[in-house]
Amino acid sequence: MPGPAFLHTDRTALCSPDRDDLDWIRRLFHDDCVWGRGTYPRPTTADQMETYYEETLADDDSVHLVICLDRDTENEGAVADRTDPVGLVAMTEHDPERGTAELSYWLDPDAWGEGYATEAAERLVGYGFDQRAVRKWKARVVGSNDRSVAVLERFGFVREGTHRAEWRLDGEWHDTVWYGLLREEWDEQ
Repeated sequence: MPGPAFLHTDRTALCSPDRDDLDWIRRLFHDDCVWGRGTYPRPTTADQMETYYEETLADDDSVHLVICLDRDTENEGAVADRTDPVGLVAMTEHDPERGTAELSYWLDPDAWGEGYATEAAERLVGYGFDQRAVRKWKARVVGSNDRSVAVLERFGFVREGTHRAEWRLDGEWHDTVWYGLLREEWDEQ
């Protein structure tokens, strides 16, 4: 289950993942509602999930956090209720020299429409600007993923372009839409 909270929002705790989370993450990645909207390869076996944990979730160059419903928002050091993970949020492709990072997030369909992805993504973006010297965030979504587009646009990401027929899903090619958010734009909000 998720470790101690690393960051908090009004309603969530963003916690470091651990190996106990792999079954839940695998179930989430294999949900057709989630998989059909993502731009990530889907790990399918326990061995692949272990590799995913070692090379991605536990990677020192990125930040991957489990979004948990926070039952103790008054206590910043509290561990979130370990039975309430609702998604993942990540800062990847962090390049300190260029000051860039990529934002990604996935949410359990049972938690869609509650604003958890927006809260968690916005909190991680603020952390990146304030603590990791990010000057520009980027994000990419499958062109038909209107929910993810709405999350990004709610807190200021701007559509920068489309890579046509770039992501193959279930035998069909889909566009990838790129978004960006500059530090100056964030500061003006």
